[in-house]
Amino acid sequence: MTVRIGKIELTGVQDLHTEEARTLVEQRVPEQQGSVFQDLGREPVTILIDGLLFGDESLSALETLRQAHAKAEPQSFAADLVVGTDLTEVIIEDFRVRQMAGYKDRYRFSLRLREHIEPPQASNAALADVNAGVAADGAAWGDASLAAAGVLQNPASLPAALAANPALLDSLDMDALGNAVANNLDNLDTGQLNGLLGTLAAADPTKAGSFFAALKEAGALGSMLVKYAQEGAAFLKQLDPSKLSELMQAFSGGLDFLKQLKEVADSATRLAGSIRNLELPPELNSLIKGGLK
Repeated sequence: MTVRIGKIELTGVQDLHTEEARTLVEQRVPEQQGSVFQDLGREPVTILIDGLLFGDESLSALETLRQAHAKAEPQSFAADLVVGTDLTEVIIEDFRVRQMAGYKDRYRFSLRLREHIEPPQASNAALADVNAGVAADGAAWGDASLAAAGVLQNPASLPAALAANPALLDSLDMDALGNAVANNLDNLDTGQLNGLLGTLAAADPTKAGSFFAALKEAGALGSMLVKYAQEGAAFLKQLDPSKLSELMQAFSGGLDFLKQLKEVADSATRLAGSIRNLELPPELNSLIKGGLK
């Protein structure tokens, strides 16, 4: 009789039998004869093996069996007695060995094997990847929402926040950003506004157009025009006119107009000061005064 456990072939098996049972729970019915049995399924098969190990490879086979027993790792199993069953792997539950006196390299062993059954897959195992993806999306959305709240408190921080988290723009409401800039316009210089407007125009021109519309709705567009006319509008040189919305183009034209108007006013002021401080030669001065009489 040949039995194979893992990589070991046991050729000296003298006795092999199995113990198979089912788990039945008896439910007694009050005032009734007999009982009702609930079948909880079969128990793992138990295999009992007795036999001999002999020959030059016997010590090596004993050592392999001892290691398999100590590690409690599943071992493949094959025997004529279990052909046609679902039993394919076993765990060595008990291992006993005795050396036979008067014989070289001859050992009598007893093995108690238990059927190994893989634990059932968790009911939510198929949802693990989905849950992980949802958790990741939720974390990203939370980070973007938190960053958006920080930008609404400090609009000048938009360029740095958007560089750190490009998904921030999806969570940032342009109406809220326009109101935040309108409320903080006195605390923002044109350099900070340049960074904010340039970042929006480069990232999403449509968002930039919505932001300008929100500024206009909040009544802050005129104040921003005056601020740029007073401090300069260098950011316009950095924007691509082909990507500007009509509202942004109008804003650009308004800045150019106010800038030119400011230059004319400054020139007029300088001219008036020069005339006021002008000193004429005495002859010309007397002629002018005489002509005025």
